[in-house]
Amino acid sequence: MRRALFIILLALAVSAEGKPPTTCGGTDDYAKALCAYQRRSFAEAEVGFRRIVEKNEMDPQNIRAVYFLARTEMKRGRFDEAAPLFVRIYAMDPAFYASWNCDFLLGECRRAVGKE
Repeated sequence: MRRALFIILLALAVSAEGKPPTTCGGTDDYAKALCAYQRRSFAEAEVGFRRIVEKNEMDPQNIRAVYFLARTEMKRGRFDEAAPLFVRIYAMDPAFYASWNCDFLLGECRRAVGKE
């Protein structure tokens, strides 16, 4: 009996931890776009991220929006559109570019369009 209770408690703990993180539920434009990205609704995510990026404001949210717009373009198979976004990230913040592994992603874009 004690062992069965332990197994049930362990299963509950694992299932609670096994849920993927989510930003869904946020009300700002970035949270809505990121939620769409997480739901794999890439057309909706693209519109949301592009709206933020086109404002061209200098804040941390903007650079993340550029990053996720580039990732969204990659998910949609638009590697030729994603590549310049990674270059833009480098121009905006080389440290962000390095820490978010943009060099690898840019290489993946170039490989996908045959520009290795």
